[in-house]
Amino acid sequence: MVLQLTVFHVAILAGAALLLIAAAVSDARRYLIPNIVCAALLLLFPFFVLTAPRAIEWEQHLMVFGLMLITGFVMFAGNIAGAGDIKLLAATGLWAGPHLVAVFLITTAIAGGILALLMAALTHFRNMSAKQAVALAKVPIPYGVAIAVGGLSIIYMLSMPILFPA
Repeated sequence: MVLQLTVFHVAILAGAALLLIAAAVSDARRYLIPNIVCAALLLLFPFFVLTAPRAIEWEQHLMVFGLMLITGFVMFAGNIAGAGDIKLLAATGLWAGPHLVAVFLITTAIAGGILALLMAALTHFRNMSAKQAVALAKVPIPYGVAIAVGGLSIIYMLSMPILFPA
């Protein structure tokens, strides 16, 4: 029974990783994160909790989710971030919980910085050939890619005790 739960738990982590990759690909292609991806991440979380090899303080995970959603709403209202980015950030924050939320946010911020530099460089080189001036502050950044990178780092850390037991 324990082996079956562990296999199911790993499959749930793999499903969450695939959802994050789907969100990143969609955001990179169309600057759009489908609601179904965020909803699926939310719906998958209870199964993650139920099949976990050790007890998970799911109430604290919900608290992190709520705080990230409220903070994200303020960012959205201030036109700092898109709604899809905020929904993905909050849904992934649910998985991170209080113990991994700092790692998740730092990894996301670093990935976002690298992504912003890449987008600025691509825009600059693309517009150099067309001799157009574009304000780099106006370059759209598919930040869902950075959120997915942060989320994948969390999925990796959550799978470590299962894949490499001590």
